[in-house]
Amino acid sequence: MKKIITALGNPLLNNKLLEENNFEILSKDIQYQDGIFEILRKKEEIDYLILSELLPGENELIYLINKIKNVNKKINIIIILENKKEELENILYSKGIKKIYYNNEVEINEIINYLKNEKENENEKLKIEIENLKKILIKNNIILEKNNYENILNQEKKEKNNIKLVKKELNKKQIISVAGISGVGKSIITINLANILKNNNKKVLIIDFDILNNSLHTILGVNKYSQKIKNKLENNNLINNKIDIKDLIIKINRKVDLISGINLIFENEYKISCEKIKLILEELKINYDYIIIDTSSECFFDYTKNILNYSNKIIFLIESNLLEINKSKKYLELYENNWDIKKEKINILINKYNKNSIDEKIIKNIFQGYKILGKIKLNKKYNILINKNYKTPITKKCINKEYKKISNKIIKLNNNNLNLFLENVYNKFKYDLCKK
Repeated sequence: MKKIITALGNPLLNNKLLEENNFEILSKDIQYQDGIFEILRKKEEIDYLILSELLPGENELIYLINKIKNVNKKINIIIILENKKEELENILYSKGIKKIYYNNEVEINEIINYLKNEKENENEKLKIEIENLKKILIKNNIILEKNNYENILNQEKKEKNNIKLVKKELNKKQIISVAGISGVGKSIITINLANILKNNNKKVLIIDFDILNNSLHTILGVNKYSQKIKNKLENNNLINNKIDIKDLIIKINRKVDLISGINLIFENEYKISCEKIKLILEELKINYDYIIIDTSSECFFDYTKNILNYSNKIIFLIESNLLEINKSKKYLELYENNWDIKKEKINILINKYNKNSIDEKIIKNIFQGYKILGKIKLNKKYNILINKNYKTPITKKCINKEYKKISNKIIKLNNNNLNLFLENVYNKFKYDLCKK
């Protein structure tokens, strides 16, 4: 039974929840912010807090949530905002908020149904855990009654069919690696591709695998490590308590997550084998439509080789001057001759194009046999984008406009249906890729 408190400054929802048999309401509706902490100090076991943005008190909403989480880290918080505020919403989700509603849209029954479904989901998880336990018993030759044994075998047959279906679904999910020499702009391309996919309702995980120079967390304006990992670092407790890859996930918004502290599982004290990268990515694929990996420009790392080999597609960035082109050709030769990466997997994107660049036709001739996605013009506003943590209107006015055609081509490599949708949208906007 879910244990719930409400802090809405309005007893209507609280009274409605009292009529339900599935919930235990621990107090009357709280009318002010300090009242939340009075209940938290008295009641340690609270599953849900339903909180209004307008609850009277001295604390700003984000600060209030931090204080609540410091008192009870396990509590699930549902927020009711007065109106839509995308930036605030993204921050709230990054703080681990369970659900957000808007006061002018939400119905009381909608919140109650959400809480009921959460209960059903937990029951389903429990059933799965029980079935997994049965499998373990069989594998360890533990004797079971004949009827139970036959039932479990029948269940295993069903699960094998389910596994086939799951594998089929996983094959639809895509891993895209962004590669190239140092300073070519891999991080900006990675974030913009994730942004386009997010806007088309895709769940995206960004992994910053540039272990020596990871910077995506800085551009996105978030901490490099989750609070859980910070606690382990402060207590020097990473060796005794091994890191779960999922502990490194930082929520950027509803559709985009980031892993930026991947270096922790490759350092000497707690190093994992590079061959396990495939298993790690397979595990992560379950929860995402796309995984986009910002790779290291250092070509002597074995994990870079494994990542590129396991990716469905590689977006290889080049700059259009003689020095950078020569370096890029050496990288591509290494990929093909030493790492056995198929040429058809590699897609070249010309970045930072300007009036002094080598002509695009010459570049296409130099890189014959590779698919050329196109070019993106050099733009001084990228520095503003980075310095402002990717939260300024520039993302809509300048960056998205410039990236739409390229992103459309990238998505086409992986999802024909999505590509048709994007073509219909983009045909309405006759943007020249080189226009600002």
